[in-house]
Amino acid sequence: MSELLSKMRAAVQAENLLAASNECRALLAQAPNLGGAWGEVADTALTAGDELTALAAAQKLSEALPDHAESWLWVASVHTALGRHAAAASVLQQQARRFPSNGAVQRRLGRSLLESGQPARAEQAFTVALNIDPSDALSWEGISRCKTFNRGDDDLADMEQLRLNWPSSAGADKRGVLSYAIAKAYEDMGEYETAGRRIAEGAAFYREAAPFDVAKHEAGVDAVLAIYDSRFTLTNDEAGVLDARPVMILAPPRSGADWLAQVLSACDGAAGLARRNAFFWAASSPLGDHTPEHLLHALKVGGRNILADVGRTYLTRLTELVGREPSRIIDPSGLLEVAGGAAGLCLPAARFVRITREPRDAAWSVYRHRFVRGRHWSYHPDDIARVLATHNRLCGRWAELFGDRVLTVAYEDLVAEPQKTVADIARFAGLDPETAGAEAWLTADRLKSEPVGVHQRGGSRFEAVEAALQRAGLI
Repeated sequence: MSELLSKMRAAVQAENLLAASNECRALLAQAPNLGGAWGEVADTALTAGDELTALAAAQKLSEALPDHAESWLWVASVHTALGRHAAAASVLQQQARRFPSNGAVQRRLGRSLLESGQPARAEQAFTVALNIDPSDALSWEGISRCKTFNRGDDDLADMEQLRLNWPSSAGADKRGVLSYAIAKAYEDMGEYETAGRRIAEGAAFYREAAPFDVAKHEAGVDAVLAIYDSRFTLTNDEAGVLDARPVMILAPPRSGADWLAQVLSACDGAAGLARRNAFFWAASSPLGDHTPEHLLHALKVGGRNILADVGRTYLTRLTELVGREPSRIIDPSGLLEVAGGAAGLCLPAARFVRITREPRDAAWSVYRHRFVRGRHWSYHPDDIARVLATHNRLCGRWAELFGDRVLTVAYEDLVAEPQKTVADIARFAGLDPETAGAEAWLTADRLKSEPVGVHQRGGSRFEAVEAALQRAGLI
């Protein structure tokens, strides 16, 4: 058992996600008695972007420790990662009856119900969690997402009271969560200046809890751009797998990528992935650090074309996840902005849809949103501006290298003319424009949470964001 776990941990230490995934699969195949260590396997598989393996490991954990609520929270977490919110809610409803005083179970049940489109039931679950722990910031955040606030709302008063009376032991992350929840309440009431103050306050707490090295990020982007230039891509543009099914969406956060993936995947035979997926990122692990030496080596090792191996691994893992051979794969992964060069080489018939958004709106939308996972750059105006600038540089390079394989659309057009714009995208992607356009028309209301001109709600707090955008050369 220790040897198997050691191999998995070594793969994690080497940051080789594909190897980590494979070691998790090997552990499942041998099925040793790991007990609580199945939680570590589930966590590793989830980090490696292998949700199906993570689910199997989480189920092993629940079999080993059925009387521990944390085991079932793992099962629900992986269902959530897979986008199976109803399945997660079903698991948590059973455990909420078994562990009625466990606030984490009640809160997670609320999240799953909310994502399943059941805000009233979700609010009930969050309320139960708050009865257990009135200072549970994540449950207050859940309440704020379930409702539209009006003046005199008791929940807002309770959140403000908690904000003013946090115990000294309360961490910066909890304070940040609550500030963002309060900001949402003030936005609902149209009190944008107050909302802006709470957003800035929440962002400051989060930056304290999770600092971000933006200079290191910029250096990494510079290295990627130095590798993927026309000399390399023109020489190796047929080295990967010629499969026209992948349609990859490149977009900054809060720019409709998830929505577009869901709309396009409504077409017959298409399959859509979640924004958070890391399928291609994990599959490209054999490319090492993507230095020119690694990439050229990848083209020649053992007489094999490793770029093609990467493409095949990506497509095989996606087919496993979907459970069938999809006619189109719609992938909006946020990691594709960095991995776009590798994706274009490993899948030379893939197409890319790039979404742009007006810089002021893009920056304020990022700043006003609390991201559940990662994106630690989103809590300071200069970090936001500099990362958005690197995003533009990366996506601009992919558009330059891959030419007519890239279609660029504006978020503003998605909002103004969703049916027409999506129909045009569908034609480009080889999908049925009528089906995609109709789905866009039916679901366009989902874009209302990110309206065009949203930066105008920033009030005086937007001044710092605007100045940062100017320093980054975005406006």
